[in-house]
Amino acid sequence: MNEYIMRLKRFIYRDFDPVTKSLLVLAGLEFLLSLLLSGIFFFNLNQWLILHPGTVFRFPWALITYPLVDVSPLSLLFAILWLWFIGGSLERTWGSRKYGHFLIIATFVTGLIMAGLGVLFQIPAPVFGLWIPLVGVTWAWADLNPYQEMLFWGVIPLKAKWLAWINAIFMFLTYLQYSRNLLFNFLFGLASVSGIAVAYFFKGGISHGGGGSSSRSNRDAAARRARRSRFRVIK
Repeated sequence: MNEYIMRLKRFIYRDFDPVTKSLLVLAGLEFLLSLLLSGIFFFNLNQWLILHPGTVFRFPWALITYPLVDVSPLSLLFAILWLWFIGGSLERTWGSRKYGHFLIIATFVTGLIMAGLGVLFQIPAPVFGLWIPLVGVTWAWADLNPYQEMLFWGVIPLKAKWLAWINAIFMFLTYLQYSRNLLFNFLFGLASVSGIAVAYFFKGGISHGGGGSSSRSNRDAAARRARRSRFRVIK
């Protein structure tokens, strides 16, 4: 057992992205545990972690834990791969402390707004999935590496800045058709991408590069890195 724990620690702390890897491990464990507990003990673990507007005061920790839950193994797999590449890159650039603070604040703010809309409109709209905080993560990463080209689904070459827009639009459209209340759907869709606002706060208020000239030099360096590492694959 100690050997496996040591291997897990080496995996998490290698490559300077422990926050990203810890989140991936927790999301995978939650999925496996939810299947195991529901199949053997008929215990629904997800109900304790998913953010429900009606139970947000009973389970306040759900404002942070909802990204760990995903009911689709395929969706979870792609979200893990997305976070592995993009979140890991952002963490190595920002540093684990700033990146961890960003993830917590983006997750909390987005969850609070979405749950508040559910309470306001009296619509039981559960909030869960890694894809929600990944909007802010992708936007922050693309701001640092706007010209880096990725192979989206392994086929379509896209610059990072367009990938961020596509990711945000898909998320918005997903919640735009949530219920029959068109106003709620529109506001719920906007709330799902509110991590973008948090990303801009971290860019300006807790800047990675300082003033304008330093920021421009960072962008130039990012462009040079992008030209050297073109066509990485996002699946």
